[in-house]
Parts: sequence; structure tokens; C-alpha cells
Amino acid sequence: MKKILALAFPLIISQLISMALVLTDVWMMSRISVSALAAGGLGASIYFFIFIIAGSTVGCAANLIAIAYGQRVSRPEHGNKQIRLAVKGAVMLSFVLSVLLMSSFWLAPWVLETAKQPPEVVVLAMEYVHALKWVMFPSLILLVLRGLTSAFGQVRSILVMSVVTVILNVPVSYLLTFKLDMGLTGLGLGTAIAALIVMACYTIWVFKRDEFKAFSPWLNIDEYSFKLMNPLLLMGLPIAMAAILEHGLIYGGTLMAGTISIASLALHQILLQCLSFTWNFNFGFSQAAAILVGRDYGAQNYEGIKRTSIQSFILVTLLSVVLSAIFILWPDFIAGLFKLDEGAEGMSSLLASVIWVVALCFIVDAWQLLAINLLRGMKIVSMPTVMTAIGYWLFGLPAAWYLMLEYQLAGIWGGIGVGLGVTGILLLVNLMFVIRRTNRHVNPTGLCQA
Repeated sequence: MKKILALAFPLIISQLISMALVLTDVWMMSRISVSALAAGGLGASIYFFIFIIAGSTVGCAANLIAIAYGQRVSRPEHGNKQIRLAVKGAVMLSFVLSVLLMSSFWLAPWVLETAKQPPEVVVLAMEYVHALKWVMFPSLILLVLRGLTSAFGQVRSILVMSVVTVILNVPVSYLLTFKLDMGLTGLGLGTAIAALIVMACYTIWVFKRDEFKAFSPWLNIDEYSFKLMNPLLLMGLPIAMAAILEHGLIYGGTLMAGTISIASLALHQILLQCLSFTWNFNFGFSQAAAILVGRDYGAQNYEGIKRTSIQSFILVTLLSVVLSAIFILWPDFIAGLFKLDEGAEGMSSLLASVIWVVALCFIVDAWQLLAINLLRGMKIVSMPTVMTAIGYWLFGLPAAWYLMLEYQLAGIWGGIGVGLGVTGILLLVNLMFVIRRTNRHVNPTGLCQA
């Protein structure tokens, strides 16, 4: 458990710092107007829905690097080569996906109009999206670098990188948004400028270090080939599909909230930030556990996989229960943080009536997040994707639509909870099956039998 905590703590702090950056943007949006808050949240939902395709595909480089790191135990030269090729393939894929996906943002207005979103909100949302889209490429490169450094246990550098991003982003975004009166466009451009600067500086820092020099993407240029993207696509596309299905549930709820009222849509964005807050805690644990599982999988240490899985499940469950209780007991703090009643009367009471439903989502969200990351650490991606389709789309979205008719925003979140819960249970059952199956093929030393 000490290994998980040692890796997870800096990752959690890094995630919370990133979350603080998002909350700062939401806070700035709320200071512009309620319509800006609703539009900014809607625009961010559009961006991240598209980014998740690229991010999930490129992000699996971390799993491949962790597995290769474990292979270095018995085959150092082979392991180092696999790490080097994974980095190059991820850099190539980052560029290709950025070019392809950034053009898809032009279709967003049609999608929003078809979804019957308020016209004034659509216009503001697209202002934010067209500025925010320039964050995509630097963000993908940072994902590659983060995967490399975390696989080697150098997670403190990720923490520093996150701090620097906030230090740059907040004042630049504030200057562009309020002093230069650029509104939501300024918020998006501020984030893009900060991401570009941090990407350049972190790249230089990482590949100047002796342990990472050999993996520099500008060395051994002859190794570059489109085939390098194949392992990432083979593993990453099912992961991207699972992520799309999950975000389809979340953002489907966003579109449903927009059909109720602008106030409901604005409050929905704040509730998403609450869910994201707990997600960042659980993601830190899940990512740390996935790194350890990937290393053990590469080294064929299946007893280590079982131990890490059990310990991480206990940790995320306890943490989620505590966080859920905090949100249920103190909803006034959230209302005061965003000064809800200054923008629209009755939003604080609406928040109080919904927050307990959202808090219950925290626990089941933690289960599905951990299980799917542990399975990815063992390169198991196809079956989890099928399970997410069943949980999110066959259970979650229909439940959200049905419950919304009677319970409005609380019903939407009740449906989201159903989707997350069904998915979490299915993934945990799959994980237990995988662990039992591997245990049948190991001897007392923990190594695979022939």
C-alpha cells in the first residue's frame, strides 16, 4: 500500500491543482454572467468530448511504457527499445489526431442547435471552443511526457508542472478576459498560451535528464514509421470508445439540463465540477495502481497485480465515502463559493436538493474508474468497452431521460448514477475474473508456469 500512496500522492495533488485551474475558469465565467457560466460549461463539454478521443488514445502510451519498464527486469535492452518506440509513436499520433480533430469543432454549432440548446448560449459557447481548441496538441504532448515520467516513478515533476501551469494560466486568463475585455475567448486563449509554454519547458527538462535522454523523440530519426502508431491505436481506440461512452452519459446529461432551463444548465456545470473534484482524487490512486500493475504485468509478477488491485480498491472506496459525506453535509459551501443566488434566485435551494444524488455517484464512479485502469494496465481493453456501452447507454442514459421527466435535474443525476453503478459492478466482476484466471497459471514463486 505504501507504493500506491507514494505514487498516488503527487499525482492527486497534481490533479487537484489542475482542478483548481478549472474551478478558477468556472469562477471567472460566473463573474461574467449566468449565461457565460452556462455557455462556458457547455463549450468545455464540447471540447473535452472531442479531446477525450485523442487523449484516451495517446494516453495509453503510459500503460505501454509501464509494461516495457517491467520488461526491463529480465530484458533491459528490449524494454528500453519498447519505451523509445512508444514515445515516438505517441508523439506522431498526437500530431495526427490534433490536425484531424480540431477541424471537427466546426460541426459543434449544428449539434447544439439540433439538441435544442438556447441560441444565445450556443454563440457564447463557440467563442470559448474556438479559442480552447488550441490547447489540444500541447496537452497531448504533456500526456506523453507524463506517462513517461510516471512510469519511472518521477511523479514530483508532474506536480511541479501543474503548479507552473496554474501560475501562468490564471493571471494570463484574467488579463485577457477582464482587462482586455475578451470574455470567454480570453479564457480559452489564456489556457492555450499556458499549455504551450509548459509543454515546451517540460519537454526540455525531461529529455535533459540522464534517465530520459535515450528516449528523446528527436534521436534515432530512422525509427520513425507509421507502424509505431499501431500499438497505440490497437489499445487506445477501445479506450477512446469507452471514454466516449462515459462522456456521452455525462454530456448527454448536460444537453438534457439545457432543455430544462439556463439556471439548470449552469448548476449542472457546477455539479460536474464537484464530480470532477472527487474524480481527480480517485484518478490519482487509479493511475498509480495502473502503473504498478503495468510494471508487474511486464515482469509477470501476477501476485503483485492481485495485491495492488485489492489495496487500491479499499483506498478509493474509503476515500469516496468520506468525500460523499462532506458534500452532503456542507452544500452551502459550494453555493457560497460560486455565489449562486447572486445570478438567479433559488439556485442554492436547487443545489441542496440535488447534491446528495451527485454525492452518491462519487462512490460508483470510483469503482468503475479504478477497475478500468487496472484492466488497462494488463492491456485488457475490449471487454471493458463493451461493459461501458451496457452500463452507460443501455442503463444510464435511458434512466436519466426517464427520471428527468419527474425529478428534473435530480433525475438526470440519478440516471448518471445508475449508469456509473452498473458499469462499476460489471468492471469489478471482470477484474476479479481476470485475477482468478491469472492465479491459476502461476507457481508459488509468482512466475508464469510454462
